[in-house]
Order: sequence, then structure tokens, then C-alpha cells
Amino acid sequence: MKGIEPIPSPARLRWREFRIRAVPWVVYLGAMAACVFIWVFHLAPPQLVGQVDIQQARINSTQPGRLATLRVARFDAVRTGDALAEVVVADPQVLESTLALIRAEVDLLRAQNDTVITRERAQVDYSRLRLESLDQRVQLASARARLQFAEAEAGRQEDLRRQPVAVVATSDYQRAANERDALQAEIDERTKLVAAIESDLAKFRAANPDHPDGDPAHILDAELALQESRIRLAEAELQPLTLTAPMDGVVSMIYCRAGENILAGELVLTITATQADRIHAFVMPPWRERPQVGMTLEVVRRSLRRETALAQVTHVGEHLDAVPANLLTLVNSRGLGLDNLAPTDAGGQPVELGLPVLLTLPPELGLLPGEMVDLRWVKAAGARPVLVN
Repeated sequence: MKGIEPIPSPARLRWREFRIRAVPWVVYLGAMAACVFIWVFHLAPPQLVGQVDIQQARINSTQPGRLATLRVARFDAVRTGDALAEVVVADPQVLESTLALIRAEVDLLRAQNDTVITRERAQVDYSRLRLESLDQRVQLASARARLQFAEAEAGRQEDLRRQPVAVVATSDYQRAANERDALQAEIDERTKLVAAIESDLAKFRAANPDHPDGDPAHILDAELALQESRIRLAEAELQPLTLTAPMDGVVSMIYCRAGENILAGELVLTITATQADRIHAFVMPPWRERPQVGMTLEVVRRSLRRETALAQVTHVGEHLDAVPANLLTLVNSRGLGLDNLAPTDAGGQPVELGLPVLLTLPPELGLLPGEMVDLRWVKAAGARPVLVN
């Protein structure tokens, strides 16, 4: 009707109408925009999965023996050439038997030397000096052999005594320490005595010419020289095998403890480098174009902020290789019902094959050795896609 004003709608009614008609669409469009943003900038599926290269050194013993000392603990930093452990390679019983045999032969030579006394007193004195030197060196080598195990035993008992709950009596530790100190004192004194005898022998050689071949004294000299060679061999066996670090890094794992017997080639510990210089990945077939050196990829770090950087291909493999399980990005062939067609490993388990590639490591990301990263190919302008995933 003309002249009659329309009845105004209350604001509450208009807000109710807006909520019913417009709010669902606003929420829907906002959710779609958020999904697209997250998918593009945070959850875009990678074309490849790579891993920062892990450089490790496996430290093992080249000879069987007993691990006398272990100078490092797990996660300790080491540098190239640092001594990590010592392995006593000589069996104490075998070494003692060898030294006893040498000692008996020296005594036999001393007895045989009595026939020479009537003819050449000076040479006898010289031979006696050499015999005394051999005898002292044998006893010195024996003391050194016993000192190694005494030091190891004293160190072990001291470590046990320092535990919160002591498992070794103080008297036992004191007895081991006294034995170690006594052997060390004996070695010091015998070392001085051997040095003095060697000095006297050097003076005697300078004052007396060599004897002709066929002379009994000359034969005795040859026998003494043989025994000296055997003593040097026993002394060399006394030296422990020192295991050193071949690279800078940290001790990532320890497999043996001090006091254990180890075999030749047995793994003692592992050193892992703290710095890496490349990323390795596997390109899964099929691909439209084979990857080439110099191609560019985007490296996406698996973090909350998803930092990215560019890397280039430095090496491309010439054959397909088995892909580690943590780098698999495609559907396993078992899920497609192709168990009989998939290659298998030594255990009969199906494996995936891929083309190995090596990439540069972007320094700005600060990636750690062994860290997993997502990789995406960067397509050049006008170029065809490199991969079909």
C-alpha cells in the first residue's frame, strides 16, 4: 500500500540470516585457502628423499689379544692420530714360555763357555758380559710383560673402587697397586743395569778385534747373536698394539670394554664425522630424462619452518642399486602384487632399485650427518620435467 513504510527488520534477525547464508561459505573458502597454502608451501610431496652423507670409520684390531685400555667414551671428540685403545697381543703364558726357553739356552751357552776360559780369558769375559746382558734383558722383558697386566688389573680395581657402591676391597686394590709399583721399580733398575752392561760391551769391542772364522769364540758369538735376535723379537711382542683415530669426529659407538679378549678384525669402536659435504639420494624409475651432472634440486629440511635451499647434482651412478628402506619414496612392488618380479636380497626380501646420485650440501641449512631431507627437481625455463613420480 502506498504511503505505508515497510516494517524494518531487527539487526538480530539480519545477523541470523547472514550466519545461515554467508558464514558457511566464508568458512569453506577460508579452509580451502588454508589447505592450498599449507599444501604448496609446507606439505608439497617430495619427488625424492635424500640423506646427508655419514662418514664413519670402523676401528678394529689387526691381531687377536686383550683390550688392555680404552681411552675414550661414547660421544667423546677425537682428532686424527689420537690414541683410542691399546691391545696386548702377546699371550702371557706363551711369552713366559718363550722367555724361559731363551733363559735355558743362555744358561747352556754359559756352561759351554767354560771350555774357552783356558784359551782366551778376555773373550770369556766379553762373552760373560753378553750373557749377563741377555739374562738381564730376558728378566726385563718378563717384568715388562707382567707389568702390563698388573697395570690393567690395578686400573680395573681402582675403577671398581670408585663406584658409588665399592665392589673391591681396599686391601685387594692396595695389593695390586703394590705389585704394579714393585714391577715398575724392578724394570727401572734392570734398565739401568742393561745400559751399564751395554756400555761395557761397547768399550770391549773397541779394544779387541774380531776373531777368525772357525774359532770357538766366534761360534759362540754367532750363537749369542741368535739369542739376541730372539730377545728383540720377544721385546717387540711386548709392545701393545695402539689403535689410533684415522679421522676427526666423535666416538659414536663402543663395542668392547677394557679387559675383554678380542679377535683379529673384531670391531672395537666406531667414529663418526661431525661434518658432511654431500647428500646422497636414489632416483626411482621410470624417468623421462636421465639425471645429469649439474642439474638443480631444491632441498627442503624436515623442520617446522621447512627451510629450503638449492643443491646441484655432482655425480650420477652408472647402474641401479638397492635403495635403503629409509629412502624409499615409491609404492613397494609387494603392494602391487608383483612379488615374483621384484628383485630380492640375500635374505629373500624384495628390494627396490634406483639410480644413485650425489648432491652438494647447502651450508645455509646447517644439516647434520645422517639427517633426512626432501628433494624436488627445479625445472629450468622451457625444459621438460625430469621425473615422473
